[in-house]
Amino acid sequence: MKNKIIAFDFLRALAIIMIIPAHLSNYLFSSYGKLMLYAFDPYFANMGLGLFIFMSGYLLYYNNHSIRSLEDVFDFYKKRLLRIFPLYWAALAVFVMVFFVFASRLDSGFVFPDSENVFSPYNVLVHFLGLQILLAPAYAAPMLTLYFVGLIVIFYAIYPFIIMYSKSTEQILISSFVVYFCSFLISKTFNIIDHRFFMFFLVFMFGVLTCRERLSEKALKLPGKIPFVRLLLAILPVIFVLVIVLGLRSSMFLDPRISVTIDTGSAIIGSSTVGSIMSSIAGLMGINLSLLEFIINLALLNIFILIFCISEYSLATRYVNDKLSGTLSSFFTNIATSSYCVYLFHRPFFTLWNSGTNFISSPILRDALMLFVAIPLLFFISYNIQKIELNMKTNFSARKYSGKRSYHKDLL
Repeated sequence: MKNKIIAFDFLRALAIIMIIPAHLSNYLFSSYGKLMLYAFDPYFANMGLGLFIFMSGYLLYYNNHSIRSLEDVFDFYKKRLLRIFPLYWAALAVFVMVFFVFASRLDSGFVFPDSENVFSPYNVLVHFLGLQILLAPAYAAPMLTLYFVGLIVIFYAIYPFIIMYSKSTEQILISSFVVYFCSFLISKTFNIIDHRFFMFFLVFMFGVLTCRERLSEKALKLPGKIPFVRLLLAILPVIFVLVIVLGLRSSMFLDPRISVTIDTGSAIIGSSTVGSIMSSIAGLMGINLSLLEFIINLALLNIFILIFCISEYSLATRYVNDKLSGTLSSFFTNIATSSYCVYLFHRPFFTLWNSGTNFISSPILRDALMLFVAIPLLFFISYNIQKIELNMKTNFSARKYSGKRSYHKDLL
């Protein structure tokens, strides 16, 4: 168990460390600093968030794989609401204060997009209820970063019913695809359910299935007794390159703002040629071109994230264990403990930090202070907030759910 805890802490720490740099470029002032961090976006942000969601599904099943009745479902919901919403509501209040109420006075260099619409009373209420992903785009405008909570709320709302009515891995797979397909039809019919649901739902369920297979001790092996993980790690660099190249080519050829041509020797393939071919394929399938482009990009992104998650999970569970030094394992634990709080509050924290350092004229010095002072301070404060909150919830849960214990590193 101790080895698993250290491995899970490492994965949670890795996820948040990958997400923060992708957002940090909005708060730096040096052109060199911004240019350096642009490399983290969008792949690092999506991989980090994908890993976070993968671990959410994994740990959720680890602690909640015996849901057999509606009473279990309601018990599950009560514990999830208690785990997710208090800090989230605090973050929502901070977002409103920093990015709307006092935004004009802060002069931080960051302008929240579409703030009048995003921070309308109706939209704030939608966020308060955690419905921003379900009702977007027709009836809600998800806030930067805080959309994640609305995403995980939908996943958690669906999860107990899939587990309760699915008695095997095959049934979970079928149920997941039925939910995915029905959600897609609802989305296209009523213009609701934000596209990020479709980006990450399969990743979440993949985490659930990975945990289920591990608990049932079913080894993932190919014929000839070749471990699946070894084969995957052997071909991983090739798959990474192929997916990135395909993704970049897809984006370039399908983006109408970019003109690209490739001379094959016998013919020249240009953006207009690819666009015409794609339009023809979309017509044959009976869908519009934008939907086909969405499906292609979604497939590439899911492949990329799933490969990354399973490779990192395999490496972590194999090599990150109690043989690590106490300092390193403590570092992973502290980062992991603070991860949810860091994710919720890092944008307003960076905004307030920049507002308070306006007296510094050197962009390079400001960026250095952000990297080496502000970020460590954010993790330190978040760790202590999270510990206080977890202790309060643990005491409450111990009284309310005496005799029911779960893995203490439950992600959300």
